[in-house]
Amino acid sequence: MRNSLINLKVLYYIVSACTFSCFLSCNGDHGQSQRNRTAHPEVKEIKSSQAQIFLTYLDELVKLPDATFNEAELRSINKKYAGQLPLVMYDSTEEQSRQDILIHYYTNNQLGPVMESGIRFLMPETLTDSLVVSDFTRYFGNTEDEEPLIGITEQPLPVHIKVSSDREMKLTFKNNVSKEQAGVTMVEIFNTGN
Repeated sequence: MRNSLINLKVLYYIVSACTFSCFLSCNGDHGQSQRNRTAHPEVKEIKSSQAQIFLTYLDELVKLPDATFNEAELRSINKKYAGQLPLVMYDSTEEQSRQDILIHYYTNNQLGPVMESGIRFLMPETLTDSLVVSDFTRYFGNTEDEEPLIGITEQPLPVHIKVSSDREMKLTFKNNVSKEQAGVTMVEIFNTGN
């Protein structure tokens, strides 16, 4: 009888040890696999939220009154978004990072019915991959295709979005998928001053 009690205690300790070690190994694997599963969605979420912030930033620029559609106001708005977007004003004397949104403000000094001023945004690859033409059409409205001046070109022609009576947006995009799903490589906002 004493022998059977010892055997039961030994059996109890063995089963408890096996259960405990199984629990620890399952718990450790679960935590590791949980981290692996959530790593990619977080990165995608960061990219998509940055794309949404960029659209909000553009919306603020598009809604500027004619009197404040200038480089000084652009720099002021850039400071507001500096912690959220990698915005850098173009400077020919400095080398730019490929991760920055490169911004160039320009004015047109020609007379006639042309745009008065504009802002050009060269997109980094990371933002191009998460921001497509359909994102702009959902946010700003329908696109109008640009008419070719010469025959067929290999690169698709930019599309335009008439945002208001005096603002227009031009989107240049990749040629690897349908137009609506193509990644945007360059955005221009024109102040036509009509």
